[in-house]
Amino acid sequence: MATQAQVRQIEPEDKRGRKRFIGLERELVGSDPLFVAEIDAEVDKRLSGRSAFWRETEHTLLVASNGRAVARCVPLINRRWQRGGREDVGFIGYFAAAPGADAAVGEMLAAAERWLAERGVKRVIAPFSGDAFHGFATQVDGFDEQPTFPLPWQPPYYAALFEAGGYEPGRPFWIYEIDFTSERYRSVSRRAIKDARCVVRPLDKKRWDDEFETWRRLQNETFRDEWEFHPMTREEYTEFVADFKPTFDERQFLFAEVDGDAVGICWGMPDWTPLFRSFKGRLGPLQIARFMLRAKRFERAGLIMIGVLHSHRGMHIGQTLAATLYRYYEERGLTSAFYYPVNEDNIASRRLAESFGGRGRNLYTAYEKRLG
Repeated sequence: MATQAQVRQIEPEDKRGRKRFIGLERELVGSDPLFVAEIDAEVDKRLSGRSAFWRETEHTLLVASNGRAVARCVPLINRRWQRGGREDVGFIGYFAAAPGADAAVGEMLAAAERWLAERGVKRVIAPFSGDAFHGFATQVDGFDEQPTFPLPWQPPYYAALFEAGGYEPGRPFWIYEIDFTSERYRSVSRRAIKDARCVVRPLDKKRWDDEFETWRRLQNETFRDEWEFHPMTREEYTEFVADFKPTFDERQFLFAEVDGDAVGICWGMPDWTPLFRSFKGRLGPLQIARFMLRAKRFERAGLIMIGVLHSHRGMHIGQTLAATLYRYYEERGLTSAFYYPVNEDNIASRRLAESFGGRGRNLYTAYEKRLG
């Protein structure tokens, strides 16, 4: 006889319960060689509410068992994200499940939905953790491929678990690959730099605070129409960029200026997936030393953020920023790079990737469900 699934709620203040919850993903799916764990301390900082990103987030932790723990998730409400006409939307994030745990997952999702509905939620987006690329959607393709940092590897059955729970794929994300050897890329990138209508400069590390305050302002303005973002506070951005400073590479943080004013930003990211996989969720002195030593060595990289003020669009500034970043990667010996992740509704960003000859695939999707 099958064991009846049980769903246990863990309060965010329960330090021991949080630790068990965080480690559960590795137990359930961590045996796959492509799996990459998030850093335990960073997850704990968020789930405990100590992160600036979670100051206005209400959440709880759920674990489903059928004799043993087989699934986990976090129903959450981000009050800052809700502002602006999205008051009825909640999330289910930090999702993980063992294979064959369909019934237990169904019970867990139902419990998460009840928790959200009791707090006024009528529409759920899942999986979405609300603050990190690692938990912004579920993988729907490329399961035998190395994920590109900081995106996760997830098993192929996750999508079916959400669909079985009445969720529909509603928010796809695309990953593009740009081939530096293609004639299309060479022609467009050469023209974008030669005929530039802006000045591209690297972020000045000596003016760290001022530069990132300008960056924050530009990101908030240029990403305001992206559903997955909400305006970031100064406190959030200070936390966000703190980890980059020791290994900062100015040629991967670019400003576009017109008449001395910053009007665009472009951020490149090395693929640190193999390095973070070796950490296995830990970031102690040994892992920090290894990161400092190897962070600037990479074989893959990509453009992970680009934005241009609405007042300066149509001037090919985005192309010039991207071409400048990709030129740096060419100098590093790379023959291709990524452009990712792109919200499917962001037609302008997709066209920018495609203008370089980028080939895109929908590798991640967030699911939606309207509660009855």
